[in-house]
Parts: sequence; C-alpha cells; structure tokens
Amino acid sequence: MKTSVSENSPCDIEDIHLIGSIQPHGSLLAVDAITDVVTHASANAPVPLGARLRTLMDTGAFDKLRAAVEAAKMRRVLRVLSVTLSGQTWDCIPHEHDGKLYLELFAPAVEDREAWQEDDLRRQIISDLVRPATLAELADLSAEIIRRVNGFDRVMIYRFAEDNHGEVIAESTDRDDSYLGLHYPASDIPEPARRHFVLNVVRAIGDVRADPVPVHGNSPLDLSFSVLRAVPSTHLQYLENMGVRATMSISLVSNDRLWGLIACHNYTPRRVSLQTLRFTELLAGTISALLQGIENRMQLTRSIEAERIAFAMEKEGRDGAALSDVIARWSRELMQLFDAQGLVFRQSERIEEFGAVPDPRLRYEPLRKQLTEGVAATGHLAGMIDLDDRQVEIAAGAGYMELSGDGRDYLVVARQHHEDVVNWAGKPETVEEKLADGTTRLNPRASFALWRQERHGRSKPFDHTDLEALRIVRRALFALNSIERERAARSAQKEAEAEEERLRLVLLDAARKTSMGELASALAHELNQPLAAVSNYINACRAQLSSFDASLPEGFDALMLDAVSEASRAANLVRRLRDFIAGGALQLEKSGLEDAIRQGADLAMVAHGADRPDLVVKIPEGLPELWIDQIQIGQVILNLAMNAITAMRGCEEKILTISACQESGQIRIRVSDTGPGITPDMRPTLFDPFHSTTTSGMGIGLTLCRSIIEAHGGRIDAPKDVVGGVIEFTLPMDSGGLE
Repeated sequence: MKTSVSENSPCDIEDIHLIGSIQPHGSLLAVDAITDVVTHASANAPVPLGARLRTLMDTGAFDKLRAAVEAAKMRRVLRVLSVTLSGQTWDCIPHEHDGKLYLELFAPAVEDREAWQEDDLRRQIISDLVRPATLAELADLSAEIIRRVNGFDRVMIYRFAEDNHGEVIAESTDRDDSYLGLHYPASDIPEPARRHFVLNVVRAIGDVRADPVPVHGNSPLDLSFSVLRAVPSTHLQYLENMGVRATMSISLVSNDRLWGLIACHNYTPRRVSLQTLRFTELLAGTISALLQGIENRMQLTRSIEAERIAFAMEKEGRDGAALSDVIARWSRELMQLFDAQGLVFRQSERIEEFGAVPDPRLRYEPLRKQLTEGVAATGHLAGMIDLDDRQVEIAAGAGYMELSGDGRDYLVVARQHHEDVVNWAGKPETVEEKLADGTTRLNPRASFALWRQERHGRSKPFDHTDLEALRIVRRALFALNSIERERAARSAQKEAEAEEERLRLVLLDAARKTSMGELASALAHELNQPLAAVSNYINACRAQLSSFDASLPEGFDALMLDAVSEASRAANLVRRLRDFIAGGALQLEKSGLEDAIRQGADLAMVAHGADRPDLVVKIPEGLPELWIDQIQIGQVILNLAMNAITAMRGCEEKILTISACQESGQIRIRVSDTGPGITPDMRPTLFDPFHSTTTSGMGIGLTLCRSIIEAHGGRIDAPKDVVGGVIEFTLPMDSGGLE
C-alpha cells in the first residue's frame, strides 16, 4: 500500500510557505526589489502582473514605502501604512524577503476605537504584565489580557514539553467547557509549522471556511512572512473538528526556542483589525521577554545552588579530603538538588551507594551513549537497561555524570517511579484515509474529548535546568577525581610533594614547618648567645662601677637595668617565636591590647632612631580584655609598624597610625601609614612566604603575622581603595576555646 506521507501529519512534508494562495480578506503583490515590476499578484489584487509599482505611485509615497520596508526589516515588527494604488487607498503591511518587496493590502478599517487603544490603558496593560513573579501567574494574566484585547471566545496558553507535546497551562473563557490542563500530542503541531511560528509571531485566520484566493505568477512564491498566507487543508480540517471558525495564534519565544503559544479560538468568524494585530504582536514580545526573565531567574537560582554545592565539595577535595568522603558528606544535598532518592558513586572498582538504590546493582554504562558535555539523563531507564518491577520502582529514571575520561568513574542520581497520568484532548492517534488513487492520507484527529493515559515505568522527567545542574556538579567532581587520580599516580612514583604544592594551605604549612622553622631555630641559636652575653656584660659593668664607687649620672643605673630587661625580653621573644613557628603553640592570657600595641610600636620607633615618623595611637577606653599571647601580638604590631616606617622612607609627611575598635563580637586593629600604599602587583603574594615587600627583608614578616593572627582565631587583610598603606587584623572577643 502506498502512503503519501511518512509522518503523522501531511504538514511534516508539505511546503507551507509555498501554498500558493492567501486568505480572502486582503490582497497581495510581490514586486521585484530592483526593477519594481510586479512578479506575483493575488487574483483580487488591484494591480496586474507586469506593472511597475513606481509608476503607480507618487515618488514621495514610493520612497516612504521603501523606508517603511527597511524599518520593518530592521525591527522585525509589523508596520501598517496607507498607500494609494490605481486611485484607491489601502492599509498596507509591507516586508522584503528573498529579493522581493511584498505588499499585503487591506480595505481601510471603519471601526470604533477600542478601549485598549487608549494610551493610558495600554500602559496599564504593560504595567500589569510585569508584576507576576511566577510562570503560572504570568500565564493566567496573559490569557485574560489577550482575550480582553482581541475579544475571542477562548484564549489558552499552551506550553511545549521537552518532547514537543503541549499542555494548556492557562485559559480565559466564558464557555462552559474547558481545555485547561489538557495535553496535545507533538504531531498536532508538526515541525514545519513550529518553524513558521518562530518566523511569524502573530497569525490570524478570520474564517476557517472562507475560500482561499490564488496567487498568480510564473514561479512559486515564498509566503513565509505573509500575514495573509492561506492555511493548509489539514489544519483547517483540524479546526473544523474542534468546532472552531476563527483563530489567532501568538508565538511565545524564550531563549531562542519556541516556548509555547497563545491560542485564541472563536466559534464564529472573526476578523482581527490590523491595529489589534500590531498591539497583539507587542504584547507577545513583552510576554515572551517576561517568560524568558522568569525562566532565566528560575534556572539561575537552580544553577547558583548547584554552584554552591559544587564549590563546597571542590574546596573540601582540594583541601585534601577524599572524593568518596566528600560525596558521602554531600549526598543528601545532592539528592535534594536533583530531586533524586538515591546516589551511586563508582571510582575504579569501588562502588558506594546512598539513599534508595536498586538491588542487585545496575550497570549504568549504557547511559554513556547519550553523553553530552559529560552528562546524560533519562526519565525511562527501563528503555535502556533491563529492570525488574522492583528496580523500576526505585530507579525509574537516572542522571549520569561521567567523572573520568575512560568511563570507569561516574556518579548516578536515581529518581524513583512517578505515577504519571496525562489528560489528553482526545486520543493522540492518527486517522488514515484511503484515496481513490490507492494512496493513504493521514488526517487530523477528529475527537478532542478527554482521554486519560497512565504512563508507567517512568520518573519525573529531567529538564534542561536539571541537565545544567548536572553539568555544574560534574565539572567540579571531574576535576577532583582527576586530581585524586593524579595524586595517587604521583604518590606511587614518590612525587606527591609536587602535586601537594598546588594547595595553598598545605604550601603554607610546609613552608612554616620547614623553611621558617629551620630559620627560627637557627636565629634563636645565634641570637640567644649574644643576647645572654649582652646581659652579662651590662651586669658586669654595673658591678664594676659599683665596686669603684664611681659617681654616675642620675638614671644611669635604671637605663642599664632596662637594657638587661630588654635583652632578656628579646631572648624570650626569639624563643617564643621559634616555638610558635615550629608547633603553632600560643601562651594565652587574658589581658588588654594596649600594652601589646604600645610595646610593639615603641620598639619599632626606637629601632629607627632619628628617622622615626610621628606615632598616633587611638585606643578607645573600655575595650574588653582578650585571651591573647601578648608577646606574639606585640610581634605582629612590631612587624607591621616596621614595614610601615620603611614604606614612608623619603616621604615628606610621615605619620604612623595604630587604631583599635570594637565591632560585631571582635576587635579590629588597623595599622596605617602615609606612604605610597600597596601596589596591585604586590597584593596576590602579600602574605606568602619569601615575597618581601621591602628591599631588605626576607619576606617572612607578613606570613608570620598571618600565622599568629589565624592561630588566635582572627583574620588579617590589606583593604583596597584606601590612601597609603593599610593592614587590618581582627581578634575574636570570644576565645572560642583557644584558652
């Protein structure tokens, strides 16, 4: 048996744009864009074939027409202008396509001004449209507004699913029957029709039973962008089967895809005015933009949550946690993110399972055949893997993330069975008709009565937002798995240290325990001997001077005692720093900050002699005592003050300011100077070891400061967008268990 089509509808192969006729409520001319010769004309056109359009119009009117065509082409909107041809005035919608100028002509409308045409009301309509925050609210409001504007008996918002079938998600009508919640098969709107819905935002059929008017010319005419383009017989029959006499369809395009349609039905003939057509086009653009905004916001919210989880997992992995431990800790959040009930993680030959998963275990490798950017998903896993009833109940659908290039490692999120009942507007089936010549034609459906279909063995479908979330999480886990594999390989080859250097915390820890620890021990050994000798020599001098009963200046003995005390304090400081660097130990005591701040600042000032700056210390009264290691905090102030004084060398104004304030459960200390400030190229390595900010330092001062402050439970940083050099650090008012 021969069949005239290969799909469910003749429209699948029919050249809709070459239909060769128009609807009868207007006429059409196609003019060669170069020669101005009429190459095609509808049978009811006021101008014959072969006429030159320029000769039928005033020069000014012709130029205005061409300008309108250019504007319409640039803005992609309907433009209506008045033209006079052969002594008669027409409302004209012009456009240019494929080297031809198209003129669609309509008798000037004689009608009362409709309420929506008032500017205030139109502005109110647009204002109302921007208020809804959800797709459901926007769809309901859009249906009401469109019906208010065009006066049709029924207006429906029709949304396409991932498989291209549609569902009525909103409806406005005064009729007793309702299509709300009904589904329509994808075959009701074939692919060629979908393409034309994207090309033409607004499409109106004034009377389903009106006889079309043929278009004459020596070749088929492309009517892709024609408002008057006639309707394929299959679609006319489809509308007749529904009892519809007039329709208007409005395309809803979101993120460059046909999101859905606004379908308007009237049960008597109804011609839409050009003014209504234009305003409806404006509303369609507004609604599409708002739909896109809401969808993008929903997807962004989901993507941000996926990014948050991915970032947290990646941070744990890069800090040294095993990938299996990371996934175990985050399994609940991952299942919530993907609306899944189970996880299966495979790494090499080891498999770990979380939540509800099938028993016995499944082999998910067949999903790799559908991989796109490392992920695949299906709501019908039984269509790819043999499952028994119990397995289908637990894992009817699955999302697959490939975690290694060889396919050995993956993470699967499993969705349980979801009872799916679809209410179809009529049974989605084709009706065959055998023609006299022996061929078979597939006719449109004749019934639209409610037909329930129960679909078994499926989970909730994975949509494009799910796939994007899968991709985000997969990128982080793939990177962590790659690092773990590389780390294991390097460990086997005794090269794990090179990989570990990539991690900042491990690098700092290694630097502190090795280079800085050895340096501190060497400095302590070398400095303690001369410091002890200094103390001994000073004490010997005091004894000698006392034995000679010499007359000494007033205060001389006190100065010598201070020298002995400072030498002892310096030796103690060197020892404490060595112990801290080697093991991170603090000797905490509850005390005020002022002594530590002034001690460190005074030492820095003494060390610079005559080149010292003006010192300003701002410490408000009433600051609470803190659990701190006074010597270590004093060392931080000393290091920061020494850096600040060095930075101000050569400056006309030299002011070193040290201030403290209480805020949000912590004390903030700021050390600032009037020097040139911290340059952008210094900031990335400011607190890294062996990156000196001065020409004479070893580059461990700020690293040591950060280690001391972080050991106290605080943070240190260099604020941006400030004048001069500024370093700030915080100390918690609550000891946090450090004591």
